[in-house]
Amino acid sequence: MQDVEILLGIGNIGAKFVGTRHNVGFVITKKFVEKHNVIAEKKFENAKVWECEFLDKKIVVCHPTTYVNNSGVAARELFAFYGVTEEKLLVVVDDINLKLATMRFRKNGSAGGHNGLRSLIDHTSQDFARLRFGVGPLPENEVIIEFVLGRFSKEEEEIANEKIDLAVEALDCYFENGIVAAMNKYSS
Repeated sequence: MQDVEILLGIGNIGAKFVGTRHNVGFVITKKFVEKHNVIAEKKFENAKVWECEFLDKKIVVCHPTTYVNNSGVAARELFAFYGVTEEKLLVVVDDINLKLATMRFRKNGSAGGHNGLRSLIDHTSQDFARLRFGVGPLPENEVIIEFVLGRFSKEEEEIANEKIDLAVEALDCYFENGIVAAMNKYSS
């Protein structure tokens, strides 16, 4: 049987959220899908999914349709369908605490104030890997929700786009060589 892993991008569905800082997880995971052989596309109650072949694995790429704050609902649904647990989950998430386009892999951890991660932890556990992609820093006197739902400036977008392709390369490294190799090579 083929090894199954889930790659979940955190983001919000809908045209009004395209290009926002909160959707960088969707952008990176969609680029991963575009790079690899898609063998199936599926819609679940709480997620849109692309099944990709990668070496000897099936990578199930998930975009929750629940909005950021309920991302864990989609993960639980996929765990039940594919018969996996959080040890087979890698989440790509925006992080306002990291400088723009900085990447950091973590084996597990807390939500760090991110509602999408909090939902995933509430519905599973803290024991899932994540690739945090910096969208910060949060400007002084800026409201967090307005910042993360805001769009990148032209200059910020150029910086982020340069690193998004590198983030996809980092995902390849993770799925081929594991989190330690990915951490050593790609964590800023």
